[in-house]
Amino acid sequence: MAMLGGAKFEVVKFDSHGNFGLWQTRVKDLLVQQGLLKTLKSQKPAKMEDEDWVDLQERAAGTIRLCLADEIMYHVISLSSPDKIWKKLESQFVKNLDE
Repeated sequence: MAMLGGAKFEVVKFDSHGNFGLWQTRVKDLLVQQGLLKTLKSQKPAKMEDEDWVDLQERAAGTIRLCLADEIMYHVISLSSPDKIWKKLESQFVKNLDE
């Protein structure tokens, strides 16, 4: 459950059995609300200080991991970059449309 401006809302933890696309959309919405969506890009914005970028990345990585069930977090626990966590999850759970 996350708090935003006093409002509580919950993103169901992804456990590989639900719809990954819906989960992904909800987590992106959460990152937008927290001002962290830019961390899904691998490049730091030019006008941002390195220390601020590291702080944003840590917060975003934590937010994403908090939205994962333990058995899924195990696969990304060693990753600290939100964009790498995101890409790893996509590579595992986005179904190939050609199948």
